[in-house]
Amino acid sequence: MRKIIGIVFFMVCSSAIHCAIADIPKLLKATPLSQTAIQLQFDGQLEAETAEDLANYQIAPDVQVEYALLDDRLNRVLLLTSPLEVEKTYRLTLPNIQTGIVITLPSVNEITFGAGDAVTFSGGLQDTTLHVNEDRKTRNNNAGAEQTLLCNPTGSIFFVAFDMFDAFEDMGIREPTQVLEATISLHVQQSETNAVQTVLYRRVLLPWKEGRGTSTRAEDNELTYNSALHRSLPWNKRPAQAMLSGIDGDTESDYNGSEDVAHRIDGTSEIQDAGKRYEVKSERLTDAVRFWVANPDYNYGYLFALQDGNVPIIFTSKEATDETLRPLLTIRYQTQSGAETTP
Repeated sequence: MRKIIGIVFFMVCSSAIHCAIADIPKLLKATPLSQTAIQLQFDGQLEAETAEDLANYQIAPDVQVEYALLDDRLNRVLLLTSPLEVEKTYRLTLPNIQTGIVITLPSVNEITFGAGDAVTFSGGLQDTTLHVNEDRKTRNNNAGAEQTLLCNPTGSIFFVAFDMFDAFEDMGIREPTQVLEATISLHVQQSETNAVQTVLYRRVLLPWKEGRGTSTRAEDNELTYNSALHRSLPWNKRPAQAMLSGIDGDTESDYNGSEDVAHRIDGTSEIQDAGKRYEVKSERLTDAVRFWVANPDYNYGYLFALQDGNVPIIFTSKEATDETLRPLLTIRYQTQSGAETTP
């Protein structure tokens, strides 16, 4: 088994072979995320014992490192610190970096949730497709283990949700007004038409479970069009879009009713060509993220359905082998609480 190398190298070496600096993971970048959080990214895997040792980090001038957490990907460390000043220059020093690295906290920053080496947080992405059976008599399928997500003219739809709770809590971003803009990015894998088709998205108001299988019969009480997670909460009529007025997902009470998906459409995206990413964004999507920052227990993500078109559209899911094609959520936010709104 390959030995995992720590970020600190204290051995007294008798030869260049034993002290090869190339064996030590190099710090690729240090990104200030907020006034109290900095993320470090290395080019190799780290050991928790050394990565989470506060004695290995120094930030000048006058910043105290209070906590260090090794990410599940083992190549990133989140440092929690005493407050940084916006636009002020600091120098981070590690034992194997004598000159240190300069860091500056910008007033506005971006954080990405999803998967892949380029994102800031891996988060807890959840997605699934609800298939509509042609005979409409048997239980519909909850296909949460497939590498694709599907929406089609017969009513198949898919759900995507990003778990932001731990990241925003750790970063100290607790004021909804700090969120300036949110964008969901989805990769289209297949669409057998050159005509423009429109996909809509609506906020989900009730908990849902990601399917454990592929396009096979759902288990009892698994989320389908016919049933939700509890027998007393049937999922709404096909295609899972609540139509009662007054249920729009804007208030906390909307999440406690029997409706599954917000009445209103938060936005649409025009899809034409396959093999590329499409961004969905709107002020209502941004408002949803602000709501989730204030009410993280009510973050159930979005439903995506074909609004206008006659050909199925296949998107890439979080199970895709190529991590760069998985769904992403990017949030632009203010790094300082209580700051004036930045356009």
